[in-house]
Amino acid sequence: MKACTLALLLLILGTCEAEPLRVGLESQDYLPYYRALPGRPAEGYAIALLQRFASSQGMTLELEALPINRLHRNLQTTDRLMLVFPDNPDWSRQLKGSQHMQYSRPAIRIIDGSLVLREHLGRGIDSVRRLGTVRGFTPEAWRERLQNGQVQLVEASDIGSLVRMILRLRIDALYANPEVLRHYLKQQTDLGGDRLVLDPDLPLARTAFHASSLKHPELLEAFDRFLAEHADELAQLRRTHGLACSPSDLTEDSPACTAPAAAGTP
Repeated sequence: MKACTLALLLLILGTCEAEPLRVGLESQDYLPYYRALPGRPAEGYAIALLQRFASSQGMTLELEALPINRLHRNLQTTDRLMLVFPDNPDWSRQLKGSQHMQYSRPAIRIIDGSLVLREHLGRGIDSVRRLGTVRGFTPEAWRERLQNGQVQLVEASDIGSLVRMILRLRIDALYANPEVLRHYLKQQTDLGGDRLVLDPDLPLARTAFHASSLKHPELLEAFDRFLAEHADELAQLRRTHGLACSPSDLTEDSPACTAPAAAGTP
């Protein structure tokens, strides 16, 4: 009798356990925003943000890092993934097809821009004849000049290859996220984080990371509330991950530069 009672109690407790928050994300290294690679723990600001959101909902976080094609195929053909992050209404339109994705408010604001060697800063747009970018990363801000042949696009497999190209003057500028590039320079080279700099006179684009979902609008609503209610906490989290006072951070509603906890820090 006791054994039956215990079994029933365990069954009840199991059914009451909160469902995990299952989030799909593209498998890539995009630190300091996030890194999700096979066989390695996911890390970065976006991962910490998702962990705090899941905790606020009484849920555990389960991440599935997949190549972009598989990510959207799984989202459309199974019920496993509840959210995709990061996502954007303008990304992967062909992969999404006719599916009616729903999106959160901007969770992380991003500036992608044109970076040059420090000694080439201010030379102007006409000095850029060869523009480098990571393969698959579309330099929308340069579209007109690329289409009319004023600029040649040079693609590489990764940020490291682009850095080597610009140091050897094989390209005049590279188009990337300045925080991702700065992190790479500091962690993977001895060049220093300011060897390449964002040129404000060259084309740039402002975009954002959103959460998206096909079937869970209630999670998107909860995520929006979380972002609004925890703005100061998330600003401090950006400081922890080295994003404070970056070009992207300065476009946030609550920049880490002016967060109360950051007083006295540049």
